[in-house]
Amino acid sequence: MSVLKNRRVQILGLLEASSGMPLGFVTSTLQIFLRGAGVSLRDIGLLQSISLPWTLKFLWSPLVDRYAFRWPGRRRSWVLITQLLLAATLGGLAAYVARALVPDASGRAVLAGGAAATIAAIGLLFVFVSATQDIALNAYAVEALRPEEVGPASGLRILWYRIGMLVSGALAVFASQWLPWPVVIAGLGLLFVAFMGLTLVAPEPEAPAAPPRSLASAVWEPLADYFRRPDAWTVAAFLALYKFGDNLALSMVLPFFKDLCFSNAEIGLVVKSIGTAATIAGAAGGGLLTARLGLGRALWVFGLLQAAGSALYGVVALTHPGAIDIAACGGAPIALATRATTWVAVAGEYAFQGMGTAALLALVTRICEKRYGATQYALLSSLFGLGRVASGPPSGWLAEKLGYAGFFLAAVVAAVPGMLLLQRIAPLGQREPRVSGPGA
Repeated sequence: MSVLKNRRVQILGLLEASSGMPLGFVTSTLQIFLRGAGVSLRDIGLLQSISLPWTLKFLWSPLVDRYAFRWPGRRRSWVLITQLLLAATLGGLAAYVARALVPDASGRAVLAGGAAATIAAIGLLFVFVSATQDIALNAYAVEALRPEEVGPASGLRILWYRIGMLVSGALAVFASQWLPWPVVIAGLGLLFVAFMGLTLVAPEPEAPAAPPRSLASAVWEPLADYFRRPDAWTVAAFLALYKFGDNLALSMVLPFFKDLCFSNAEIGLVVKSIGTAATIAGAAGGGLLTARLGLGRALWVFGLLQAAGSALYGVVALTHPGAIDIAACGGAPIALATRATTWVAVAGEYAFQGMGTAALLALVTRICEKRYGATQYALLSSLFGLGRVASGPPSGWLAEKLGYAGFFLAAVVAAVPGMLLLQRIAPLGQREPRVSGPGA
């Protein structure tokens, strides 16, 4: 497709790998390092709170909208600064880990007392800087992309985001089998230095937007600009509910696999390999289909496919003979039909999830005002997380009450409110959504 051959779109996609790497590092590599270094599961669980800045980034996004350096550009200056800080933070973490790892009685390298708390503090700084990079990169995308480029570019961005997660997650863990952890961590830091070079060669937006007049206006005007639109609350509710059913199903998938008697090694292989590859393929395909179908029709197709993905797990539950409970796992082999349908369900559900995410990303990019791209994008994208957080707490209770087959059917039903709201903003069959754009 000609849009994807555009140098500006390609660079914007590649930069998204810089945004995905911190998430892969924090959620995968750091956890595995800490567990191998003797940190307790309880402490590792508590350390996950360092990811909070990713949820709260809209609080300081007005600063990114209001202030910036002139060189190399209003948005790219923030991207460049955060990439430098990410590299420096990982370099500092590598140096600290090299000093904090000490041999225990068996000769295994473990962290010295109190080191986990220091690593958590460094990790919190790392996540804060990463969240700021996300704010700047998303604002740059809002300004740099033309309307016809938004759909294909959204799929490309998600593809590279997932590749970044793979590099800092699966690839880094794989490398740690032969390289010391300080070397692995420092190597990831050097990748951010390489991304700085990519940021420098990235072109400026064709029509850069002027910054808000003051910090007060940077806080108030983005909110006023969005919420004075007649469909603001409808769109906000849609963003929160469109993936609610999908998020509900995903919250119980890993316990479901354990109750099906899959080993940890096999679960890891499926989620990290098949699931990630399917998400990348779905995101890429979703971006291309969005351009072909139009965003309105794409949201309908991908929303229905997301619901079908949840139903696939219900089919898996029906193929399992006997009770679906880890207590019933006695070493007997998993039925061939169960294993085969599981792999199909994982590939399908993750691919459909990637498609839906690409379409939502395109919608958010389209409705953001360029002047307030950082704040509006951070606010609207946080609604994705709201649906994910809200769907988690009731999921275990529902799975216990309904059984897995009934639970995944309930996840399909939970997708209905989002589709009803979609009818409000993009009536069935309409090529483009009827949403108020910037300046409405």
